[in-house]
Amino acid sequence: MEKYTDVDFHRISKKLLINIERMNSSVKCAEIYVDLNRYINIEIEENSIKNSEIGTENGISVRVFDKRGSLGFSFTNRFQESSLDLMIKNSLKMMEVGTPDPDFKNIPLEYKNYPKVQALYNENIKELSIEESSDYIKDLIKVCEDDEMAISQSANLKANYSETYIFNSNGLEISGRKTIASITSTIIAKDEETNETSSGFETQSVRNLNELNAIETASNALKDAKQNLNRKKIKNMSVPVILTPKGVINLILRPLSSAINAETFQYKRSFLVGKKGNNIGSELLNIEDNALIDGASGSAIFDDEGVPCKNKKIIEKGKFLEDGLLHNSYTAAKEGIESTGNAVRSSYSSTPSISSTNFIMKTGDRSKDEIIKEVKNGILFDYTGDSPNISTGDFSGLILHGNLIRNGEITHSLNETMFGINLIDLFNKISAVSKEYRKYGSYWAPFVKIENIQIIGSA
Repeated sequence: MEKYTDVDFHRISKKLLINIERMNSSVKCAEIYVDLNRYINIEIEENSIKNSEIGTENGISVRVFDKRGSLGFSFTNRFQESSLDLMIKNSLKMMEVGTPDPDFKNIPLEYKNYPKVQALYNENIKELSIEESSDYIKDLIKVCEDDEMAISQSANLKANYSETYIFNSNGLEISGRKTIASITSTIIAKDEETNETSSGFETQSVRNLNELNAIETASNALKDAKQNLNRKKIKNMSVPVILTPKGVINLILRPLSSAINAETFQYKRSFLVGKKGNNIGSELLNIEDNALIDGASGSAIFDDEGVPCKNKKIIEKGKFLEDGLLHNSYTAAKEGIESTGNAVRSSYSSTPSISSTNFIMKTGDRSKDEIIKEVKNGILFDYTGDSPNISTGDFSGLILHGNLIRNGEITHSLNETMFGINLIDLFNKISAVSKEYRKYGSYWAPFVKIENIQIIGSA
């Protein structure tokens, strides 16, 4: 990263945009995107360090569109003049032979005002060293070593400092910097009496290193593994299901995030097509996509096209709002509206797609313990390896992590237990939402009670 501290990306980008205009008169608009990253990555396997690296990933890309809507895209990780010239020439060649797109209107125009979002950058992550990172790794390893039921752990620590610059021919100019660090831990626990094993998983993402807690992350992964030991088969039943925050992400937040992606929606691959403005769930279902939360891992001032980010209401009291889709500039233009600021790129080498920011299910006013205590017979659902069908909303899957609830108490874990439901039915059966919530990356989820789910046991 350091070798680019004196590079004037503003001057370089202006020059490239002028060259594009000179080289091809059929260009309608053009965009320069610069992404600089410094990262640390340490991996643990079998509770010992297997890989550690510190490195940079820097690059620049260009998008050009002609008056037919044909796209040319090229990128390079070299900032020498010859490499940049070649990148421009390649993008123009692609544009000339590309397929016309009548749906393309324009890339974003210039914005005068951007939101203020604090604490997206912290020096302690930018300056983090491999040596300092090892303290977190030692904590992860120690949690596993200190518990005789923990037999193995795979884990990961990542820290990233990034700078982004976006310039386009419509006058848009914006830049910013961010830091993020994350820890994930998967621990395998074993019951010595039964010889049964089970795994547990936990993750944490932060913008400030002071908030990163390796001991808590690994301890929660171990607790998760222990809770899933000694699995027993159960009979078929129709009972309430309480989704943990992980379960809510599995069955509510992640599917909804995909279903309201405007590209998915416009291709009619979403189970929510035709349901704008309609009630799709109980009054306790309230969802928002909020990029403006200070210090949150999904927050941003602008998206990867330079469009200001927002707080977007998606579902209010069970009603799927008319403007509840997430857009980039392309999908927004197809509908004659403004982008919602949800353009995202995996790196400088990719074109913009669409993703949620901080995707949040609003909390309720009851404690999770109170909700669990009122269940005489039910299921605590934590995790499934299966995913709903986003086109139809149908879900059928195995409960990989779950427990039987008896008389308000969480009892043994479940073996060979499945359930199936359509997501709209699931949303409508929400009868309680906890005031407690957990953050997993950019997903924020409470505990949620679902009434009368058909459980398929194998006993």
